[in-house]
Amino acid sequence: MQTALPSTDLDLRERLIWDHHRLEQLFLELQASFDEDDDPRERRRLWTELDRGLTVHMDAEEKYVLSAFARTDPVEATALLAEHAAIRRQLTELGVGVDLHCVRAETCAEFLDAIRRHAAREDALLYRWAQANLPPDQQHRMVEHLPPAA
Repeated sequence: MQTALPSTDLDLRERLIWDHHRLEQLFLELQASFDEDDDPRERRRLWTELDRGLTVHMDAEEKYVLSAFARTDPVEATALLAEHAAIRRQLTELGVGVDLHCVRAETCAEFLDAIRRHAAREDALLYRWAQANLPPDQQHRMVEHLPPAA
């Protein structure tokens, strides 16, 4: 189930939050696929879309927002980058589990919890800052870097 984008004229913060929701929905679909013992090819497709989506999202944040935010708050920027590194490691581990058809429900729940905490932290620290401080052209490039809203 694809999450509908509420408007074609969203600001940067709304667009980033929307992308978090889109990625969470993909993860929930993947979990359901395991719970229902769906076709492994569909599970692989969902995993590939989630993995690619999270990676592109984090890459965009790092390139367009975190690099600028680091000049304002280097401690928080470093902490957010460390969370990105941890998420990437977990993605790799989960990817192996998806390939081997052995992802535990607890592992999925823990990963989703970590993603939700990270998303809330980014909204509170990073997205509000970016909305207020990044030049409009940089905000636009950030949005263009994200997967298109469907």
